[in-house]
Amino acid sequence: MRKQRLLIISVVVLTTFVILVFRSCRYDWNPHYMDNNAVTIERKQLSPNNSIAVVYYTLDVGARGTRLYKSLLREKDYKKNLFDFNLPPELVIEKWLNNKTLFVKYDPNEIYRLGATYSELDMLRDTIKVNGIDLIITERIEIKKR
Repeated sequence: MRKQRLLIISVVVLTTFVILVFRSCRYDWNPHYMDNNAVTIERKQLSPNNSIAVVYYTLDVGARGTRLYKSLLREKDYKKNLFDFNLPPELVIEKWLNNKTLFVKYDPNEIYRLGATYSELDMLRDTIKVNGIDLIITERIEIKKR
């Protein structure tokens, strides 16, 4: 009886510890804006008429340091939630074709290099629309197996 009680207490303590560690490592999904102190713009890749840009920015995630993100934003979107038009790390930006079209390549290896983020974009399609811009996948890179 005493061994079972000790086992139950150990399991409860271990489960509580695992839950606390998991919750502390999860990213805070509150909206982030360009005027937020946690956000720093690294660079912009502007469209030909400068109406929209792929904005590369870092976000301070507290004790875990900073993470690099990219979003497809118009100037008016800077005051909105940056994740509304977030581009996943596996889409590598190549160049603007015109003001409505952006060439990208799909590289799933970037997920491991930059950290995975959830995306609702359908990566199986050759053309994806984000914030009114067509992202055309020009190349698909295979996953590197080690």
